[in-house]
Amino acid sequence: MAALLASARARAADYDPTNASDAEDVEDDDDDSDEDDFTPFLPETTQPSKPKDSSRRAYTSILNNLISESDILLYVLDARDPQSTRSTAIEQSITTDPNKRIILILNKIDLVPADVLKNWLTHLRRSFPTLPLRSSSSAPSAKIFDHKQLTPAFTANNLIKALKAYSTARASTTVGIIGYPNVGKSSVINALTSRLSGKAPSSKSGKECPVGAEAGVTTALRIVKLDNKIKLIDSPGVVFPSTLSAAEGRDKSIAINNSKKDIDEQAKLVLLNAIPPREITDPQPAVSLLLRRLGEDEDLLSRMLAVYDLPPLMKSGNTKDITTDFLVQVARKRGRLGRGGVPNLHAAAQTVISDWRDGRIQGWVRAPTMAEQVVNGGRSADQKEIVTEWAKEFKIDDLLGDGPCDEDHNTGTDVAMAV
Repeated sequence: MAALLASARARAADYDPTNASDAEDVEDDDDDSDEDDFTPFLPETTQPSKPKDSSRRAYTSILNNLISESDILLYVLDARDPQSTRSTAIEQSITTDPNKRIILILNKIDLVPADVLKNWLTHLRRSFPTLPLRSSSSAPSAKIFDHKQLTPAFTANNLIKALKAYSTARASTTVGIIGYPNVGKSSVINALTSRLSGKAPSSKSGKECPVGAEAGVTTALRIVKLDNKIKLIDSPGVVFPSTLSAAEGRDKSIAINNSKKDIDEQAKLVLLNAIPPREITDPQPAVSLLLRRLGEDEDLLSRMLAVYDLPPLMKSGNTKDITTDFLVQVARKRGRLGRGGVPNLHAAAQTVISDWRDGRIQGWVRAPTMAEQVVNGGRSADQKEIVTEWAKEFKIDDLLGDGPCDEDHNTGTDVAMAV
């Protein structure tokens, strides 16, 4: 150490500021002369990562190719919040081609009660033919609803019959499956192929496409033959966020608002399970949003508190305080503690999001009422005509009725809770 200090002092004594100044001038001149040709080298560990926008463009290109190649698009929606997993732009781009058809698939129906399911089916069937589907087994400890005969086998058979009816007069039919990440697209294919092969959906040999409880499992197109006339194509999930104008980005005050908007949008996508857990940098805004949504229904809020055996939350107008109070209690109940027993709010929030994703926390959005639909413009005559004609092609009966939950249709309305 003494030798190092002596060396440093010697170098300092030899230092000539005038020479240093000249050296800096030379370096500046070099930078100016080579500015156009100079490309800095970064070590591999510090190379900038590939922008997510480029990944989105790649996925969007795949999606556009899928739509172009498909005769029928199965648009998979999450039964807990169907409207948030729809894209009007995508639907319009498909319906501009008179030769393409859309069937809405309401997936994960076991996570919503019968009245919620029935009302959503009635609402969605005013836009496109819509079929309920329970495509896979639920996560452990998920709180599910038993819709009697709306079993994986029954719902998959109905979908197969609709596809076969459409393809009867055609040499071949290509069916593309689209939807948000983790909405259950691959599970739809597995449900269909398992019905034809007679294999249980849970068996490894019966799974044609990989499935997982998080977004991003499917990263490329996968083609599966349903029979000699019908081909299924699975696609990666793509989320289409609202775009911001360049002018808005230049204004600092608007940029601040956009930042908050981005956080809110991120929270919505987390609750839609459209973001892989490893990419969720801050789960707390999503927990705040979940508390606000469930807080609008005392029954749902009570059910969530019962999951963690918690007392009623503090009464406060400050959402942040309520979220903190909730996460502190969850951290203590689930042992998410740091040094000295300090509650780890980040880990507690991750636990809540995981429980929500797997259905251990119940929650759903109710379909708009008829009065709300009239206020918002309702359904055009052209759209009603499209739905009626497409229903005939797929041989889906009673499409514009009150829904499939009548006893006459062998689906049942009684709900039994299975924990």
